[in-house]
Amino acid sequence: MGMQTHLIAAVVLVMLCGSQALAQSNINATMQHEGLTRSYIVHLPPGFSAAMQAPLVVALHPTGTTGAQFQSTCGWDDVSDAHGVVVAYPDGGLPAGANGGLVWNTWELTGAAPNDSAFLAALIDRLQADFGIAACRVYMTGFSAGAMMTNTFAALHADKIAAIAPVSGGWITAYGGMESALSPVRPVPTWIWRGSNETFTTGTGKNARPRDVQDQEQRTFWVAHNGATYQATTIEQLTYAVPRVYITARFDGTAPVWFTEVQNTGHIYQPGAADLIWNRFFSQIVSQQAGCKTCPADISGDGSVDGADLGMVLAAWGSADSASDLDGNGSVDGGDLGMLLAAWGAC
Repeated sequence: MGMQTHLIAAVVLVMLCGSQALAQSNINATMQHEGLTRSYIVHLPPGFSAAMQAPLVVALHPTGTTGAQFQSTCGWDDVSDAHGVVVAYPDGGLPAGANGGLVWNTWELTGAAPNDSAFLAALIDRLQADFGIAACRVYMTGFSAGAMMTNTFAALHADKIAAIAPVSGGWITAYGGMESALSPVRPVPTWIWRGSNETFTTGTGKNARPRDVQDQEQRTFWVAHNGATYQATTIEQLTYAVPRVYITARFDGTAPVWFTEVQNTGHIYQPGAADLIWNRFFSQIVSQQAGCKTCPADISGDGSVDGADLGMVLAAWGSADSASDLDGNGSVDGGDLGMLLAAWGAC
């Protein structure tokens, strides 16, 4: 049997069984962190394999609910299934209300228990190890208190995430904190969302203020931190169940800041938010981490894992070619072929 026949046989074998795709779409898991058992759900897209080096979205629930409840309403599972995204739905660390509801320890910057920021950082590390997540394609979004936790996390662990999208969340100044306590280590691409009817007041004591004022403060902080300047405002009518008007102000700088107000909606994870956040924002952004390759199987660099890349792997078969040695074991072999086939398609 010649070498060409061996290679064709290897391709067929890996296509049949070598990708090791996981059939289970939802995984309920726990991990120990600082003496506490923390729970989370991971949703995997169809045909998932760790060799895909998939992106990760961490989606944070609002007060009085759980990750599972947020999963059922926020729309991120649909994004996952359509675009090959891994989505994690962790549970907050504090009890809130009846029926097992939970809340995040938001705006806690000192490490006091439960240290939800540190837990989320450890969770990202765990998911990267367990599911082969691309380190430069980790994103975070949340609703209400989950949006507040998203901002809290970005302030403390900006190095862990490529971008954030807080939806209808309060701001630190309304809860007795100071913006000067927020010191992200780098600019963070940020898309802030709100409903036009969110004019109610939230916060603690004399610091409480209308939510629309808090949203403007949030926008001002990120625009300044990211060194961004106003570019344009777009007005669109989009249909998610029913037609609505979406008004988005865009600021560009070292990192972008977008601010969207959905007309005639209230305090909800805004209609279409998951779809729009992924397709227009998260999918376009990678963090600039040293050695992080967003699509390692795209050897040719044309933006797609395709026949050109397969040809390069086959041409380098048995050698130590670093570009084609995707698994880094020192030899271009079946492991690299499996990774390439698992990542087949557009990056």
